[in-house]
Amino acid sequence: MTSTAMQGEGTLAGIRVLDISHQYSGALAASMLGDLGADVLAVEHPSGSPIRTMLPKKDGDSVWWKVTQRNKRAVTLNLSSQRGQAIFTELAAQYDIVIENFRPGTMEKWGIGPDDLKAVTSRLVMVRISGYGQTGPYRLRPGYGTVSEALSGFAHLNGFPDRPPALPSVTLADGVTAVFAVVGALAALRARDTSPVPRIEVVDVSLLESLVRIIPNQVTVLQQMGLLLNRQGNSLVEKGVLRDLYQSRDGRYFVIGGGIGSQSMAKTLAGVGADELRDELLAGILHQDDAQVRPFLNRCNQYIHAWAARRDYAEIDAELTDSGVVYGPIYDANDLVNDPHVRERGVITTAPDEGWGDILMPAPVPRIAGRHQPLRHAGRSRGADNAAVFGGELGLSDQDLRELARESVI
Repeated sequence: MTSTAMQGEGTLAGIRVLDISHQYSGALAASMLGDLGADVLAVEHPSGSPIRTMLPKKDGDSVWWKVTQRNKRAVTLNLSSQRGQAIFTELAAQYDIVIENFRPGTMEKWGIGPDDLKAVTSRLVMVRISGYGQTGPYRLRPGYGTVSEALSGFAHLNGFPDRPPALPSVTLADGVTAVFAVVGALAALRARDTSPVPRIEVVDVSLLESLVRIIPNQVTVLQQMGLLLNRQGNSLVEKGVLRDLYQSRDGRYFVIGGGIGSQSMAKTLAGVGADELRDELLAGILHQDDAQVRPFLNRCNQYIHAWAARRDYAEIDAELTDSGVVYGPIYDANDLVNDPHVRERGVITTAPDEGWGDILMPAPVPRIAGRHQPLRHAGRSRGADNAAVFGGELGLSDQDLRELARESVI
């Protein structure tokens, strides 16, 4: 894999982020800001972060931690102690963005909520990630991504119609929420810098609402048509889209994204030799009512399944490439890292680590021409930067640091 080349500073160079999140969604959001050049300081409880316990582990260290905490300086601080709260307040006054994902009310209980911090800064963006948001009857409930994947309607729509709802096998809710948290942070940062009245900008992001936002039409279909959408497996026929998972004669799985609209679907049908179906499509069947469109798309899918079953994947690959059909094989991680496009683009890059050497991990996204930075290091050991931050930035002496450590404040 190639390292991401740095051409100038990142777009967020000069922006300082204080990451006090202890769950994946907040940590990932802070990591994304770090990818864009922000200076991120990760604050961890002295006893360790829950992210460090996530499996798999190598040599006692979590792979999740190495990836999620990349590019971040690392300190330990007990925010539930009075001395820890005082140190946090002093730090927050020097930072642009704070990212937290405690249960609503926790920071207020500790005396370090937005209203409390007004005494030391009016230039802060506070990103607050929680299960259900800062208001509402569920605000005090504990909330994790899995519950949001259930409540949002995602699990109900995911899987096959004759099987139970299926939860994702990746941290979907946390990942989607992290992206929305970054969007909110950047928007609030812009508002902070253009507002004539200095104030603390508060960004309220919930796991539930983030997932609801990316499921575009389930509630609209219910309200306008009285229909409950259900899971459809790999087919999107119910949405009027020609798409499915197919298998070649030699057992290779692949997908065809037939797209929406007559022209894109016609290219797919021509590519698999379904001339009669293509002609029917171009005659305007997609503009008929649902009761006609869905049976037609099912016939198209059945044709492509049969077409694929008569060919080895190498033959399918050649034919679909020549015809310009949108398709792709099902990859595992080994396929991904060895793909020539992935390698040349640097989709997977490396971060240096003192213990593990160069670690493969996803490269920063998005790419900004002339502004990408390399990954400076993977997630660091607990409290690796305590002396540099608390001593160098806050002026605490070595004796102060020893005393704080004895009291389990750091």
